[in-house]
Amino acid sequence: MRIVVLCLAVCSIALMADKPAKPLRTKDGPILPRREMLEVLGAAQKPLLADFYWLQAIQQMGRANTDTEYRDVFFYADLATDLDPKFRYVYEWGGVATPFNLGREQWVNTDLSSRLLSKGLSVFPDDRRFLFQLAYNKMTYDRDYKGAAELLTALSKFPDTPPYVAHLATRLYAQAGSFDSGLRMAEMLRDSAEDEESRAFYEYRIKEILRERVLTEIDHAIESFAKDRGQRPRTVPELVRTGYLKAPPEDPLEGQFFIDRRGRARSTSGLYRLEMYDDTKKKELKEDLAAGGIVFGESEDAR
Repeated sequence: MRIVVLCLAVCSIALMADKPAKPLRTKDGPILPRREMLEVLGAAQKPLLADFYWLQAIQQMGRANTDTEYRDVFFYADLATDLDPKFRYVYEWGGVATPFNLGREQWVNTDLSSRLLSKGLSVFPDDRRFLFQLAYNKMTYDRDYKGAAELLTALSKFPDTPPYVAHLATRLYAQAGSFDSGLRMAEMLRDSAEDEESRAFYEYRIKEILRERVLTEIDHAIESFAKDRGQRPRTVPELVRTGYLKAPPEDPLEGQFFIDRRGRARSTSGLYRLEMYDDTKKKELKEDLAAGGIVFGESEDAR
């Protein structure tokens, strides 16, 4: 009897060792059994079924070459976590594996990635990796800066979280226009700082957020001026003279406001505004400002 069982096991392994065939699918995704049916028919073997569809997700990842094939990874991972909600690693792996770059940083399937990570957070609300990865998705793919800031704020409250997480959260609040939320967080961090260096950083960040609020008001005035008059204003005082600004704006960091060549408000107190930058944007900004005779030191670039 043992020999028969052993032979059957070897034959089963040999059959399964062949390259897996592509799954049957519709235009929306692979054809999979309904979760409700699996929960009834396989009630006693739900962990085993979850493992099976987890392996299917891995196999799909191995054969995926297109955005559609990477999209299918989500459906296997989603079903596996339906069957076993505590299958923590599948949420993280599927959330990272599903997005696909079409080229030139044009990403697709990101909504499915965020859906799987959000599903994982509903089961593991204090999972730091889920919080960080979902914040990354919102910041990078969705441009939902407030949502990303809220997730990073929650993450920053855990012990041993690197300080840059809270720094980034205050910046994202400002970029989202949620200045009051950013100020409250920066003030809380300043007041709870345990060393002078951190306290000085957040004191400066509070002034940066206040400056960004003024810069945003100037941007709105520039847009209104251009819409009404068909051209952009050349200087900030022109906005005051024409009534688009009620009074000359004051910089909390004691700089002078001006309008750059692209029609955005800037200040001589700092090169960068409180928004996300990549190397290309940094280079373009420095070239624009240098062409206008504005030069900033390396210390501001480092900050």
